[in-house]
Amino acid sequence: MIGGAGRRGIVVAATMAAAAALATEVASRYIITRFPERPTAPDLAYEVLPHIPEGSYVTLVAMAAIIVLYMASVIRHDPGRIPAHITAIALVYLFRAAMTVLTPLAHARDGSLVPFPLFTNGLFPSGHTALALLLLLFIGRKKAPRLHAVGVALFFVMAVSMLFSRGHYSIDIVGGALLGYFVWREWSEGSMFEPLRRLVSPQG
Repeated sequence: MIGGAGRRGIVVAATMAAAAALATEVASRYIITRFPERPTAPDLAYEVLPHIPEGSYVTLVAMAAIIVLYMASVIRHDPGRIPAHITAIALVYLFRAAMTVLTPLAHARDGSLVPFPLFTNGLFPSGHTALALLLLLFIGRKKAPRLHAVGVALFFVMAVSMLFSRGHYSIDIVGGALLGYFVWREWSEGSMFEPLRRLVSPQG
């Protein structure tokens, strides 16, 4: 039986997720409309690494595996935290939507093989990287060390595959990691999101 606080958390989390998806789509459409001829950017990693478009599939599999690891961990250890985690993820994508319109770059070599409709026109910061790191931090090295270790390995596989497939520039990956860490740190220990955190926390 879900209590009033639990229902409130679910509603807030769902609302935040919907707002993040809408903001991401609006930002993507704004970029393609306002900057149809946006430039590509030089990247030393692209000069060193070969272009392997099929790396996109590795990115997709690695990201899906990290999500599965997160779900296995949170369902086992603290399922009541799921609304709070969804809200934190939504914050990542709300920040990302705002940041992408400030850096309207085009994919190099037409990007990757796998299309992601909500993310097609925004590169910096990488949403995949931000989400993956945030989920790994929610898993926690102490709480689920084996899952966390596997997740870290998958994280690096995903990051490298994005470079091989030209799905992201290296600066996108670094920026995504910083964004994911920032939201996790503020959500866990800071005061910036305190009012929102109280709405979705199991403790009220």
